[in-house]
Amino acid sequence: MGFASAPGLGHEPSAMKPSRPFLHAARIVDAILFWPVLALVVWGELSSSSEGLLFRLVGQINDKILHFNSYFVLGAMAGAALKSRKPVIWTVVGLICLGGVLEIIQSYVGRDMSFWDETANAAGAIGGAVIARIIVEPLRRRWAYK
Repeated sequence: MGFASAPGLGHEPSAMKPSRPFLHAARIVDAILFWPVLALVVWGELSSSSEGLLFRLVGQINDKILHFNSYFVLGAMAGAALKSRKPVIWTVVGLICLGGVLEIIQSYVGRDMSFWDETANAAGAIGGAVIARIIVEPLRRRWAYK
């Protein structure tokens, strides 16, 4: 037995395992924070593209990158917050549909709707959820968090 694996040095698997209540709390916080982030994305998509501080801060960034990143964050939050794959899939489908509806509504609020914006939304939501599940599922198995 090597020095690093000697008992009593804090390297036992149980010493490195976060507590189940901590993991549960992190999932709950993620699920709660999803809603204000979603509201911010909806507001950003429906607000006039030339008004206010938000435009001055992010106006120089490509629109498709903003769409992708916004939905990537939402997809990742859903992928991390929900325990099983099926609700994650349905949430991603819902995000994609919401993005499509918001693109249609944009034509009524003085903005241009774009197929490519919706494509970036869909790619971001799917990518975020997939990355979150790639990270979260092994952690749940490792820490026996079901």
